[in-house]
Amino acid sequence: MERETLKVLAVADPAVEGYLDEELGILEGYGGNVDFHIVPWADYYPMMMRAFAGEEDYDIVMVAGHLWLRDFVEQGFLSELELEEEDILPVIAEEMRYKGKAYLSPSFCDGHMIVYRRSQLCQALGRELESVITPREYIEAAKACKTALGKQAVAMKADRSEIFTDALPFLRMYGGDAYDPHGTASCGKEEAVKGLKSYMELKAYAVDGTEFFGNGEIAAAIREKGAAMAVTWSGQMGEVFKEGCLERPDLGFSTFSTAWNVTWSFGICKSSGKKEEAEAFLKYLRSPLVDQKVGRKSGAPIRSGSYMEGAGDCPWFPVQQKMIELARPLPHLSKAGEKNGVLYEKIFEAFSGKKTAEEAMREAGQEIDCVK
Repeated sequence: MERETLKVLAVADPAVEGYLDEELGILEGYGGNVDFHIVPWADYYPMMMRAFAGEEDYDIVMVAGHLWLRDFVEQGFLSELELEEEDILPVIAEEMRYKGKAYLSPSFCDGHMIVYRRSQLCQALGRELESVITPREYIEAAKACKTALGKQAVAMKADRSEIFTDALPFLRMYGGDAYDPHGTASCGKEEAVKGLKSYMELKAYAVDGTEFFGNGEIAAAIREKGAAMAVTWSGQMGEVFKEGCLERPDLGFSTFSTAWNVTWSFGICKSSGKKEEAEAFLKYLRSPLVDQKVGRKSGAPIRSGSYMEGAGDCPWFPVQQKMIELARPLPHLSKAGEKNGVLYEKIFEAFSGKKTAEEAMREAGQEIDCVK
């Protein structure tokens, strides 16, 4: 008897492309019928919420780890699942759980990674970057690059759909944050406002059009030597480093002391009538062999064994493991999508000059407090 088709809603990302890559043979190796519907990040959250509302029919949805987990569990959107931890990195395994129960199966991690051209940073600073640096050190390196290279040489992922998380390490650089540990908005406090101003300093050293840059534009800027350095997600590192990148040995890697990481994961919809089949498929996707294959494509595996096996081909892995260990998550939030949506909008307004940093962050805090 032919198995029923599992329907999966997933965000457009290199790891998801890896599952569908015929050369990697992931779906062929599973043997069942699986239909992936892939949606760009900018459109993903509304589509996912339509699925939870019963307007779309999916068995499995991709979830941004701890960022959305509390919300979706408390609203009854996700089924509990079995998770054997094995050599899944401990911090990632912990992120899959809410109040001690597992609801997610990890796919890849997306944390702050700095990619730079060694030759140009040595020209500007006389040295390469350390494996972990502060946001202030990043700004000083950007300033030095402009002086030494005679041009704006930093690419910023400052598109409206990306800017909150791009700015997050800077919001934290003076001890502030977007939220306090209890999930109350703290973005209007002096430390966070000062951090946003520092992030906005970078615009003077950034390449033209950076306010429209997303993952693809950042990858192209680094691969084609259009920028001396940039911040991108760990889940984009495979895309940056793949064949066709100019002078790959010239790339260096670092991360922020104030980095954030989220593990994109799969959850089983409470409404699915194929829970057993969905669990089996997710167990297969997080298996060691699949994680090694897809982890090299995305650049961000979730198992320690994959990092050991792939370090020769993926020279950013040692820095990335540091990032995962030191990254500070955001607190579990209710209405996380709505609250963070306010920060994307208000930070973009400040960055584009429509509001001052003080105005934008004060308004963000007020609007977040009104989300119930």
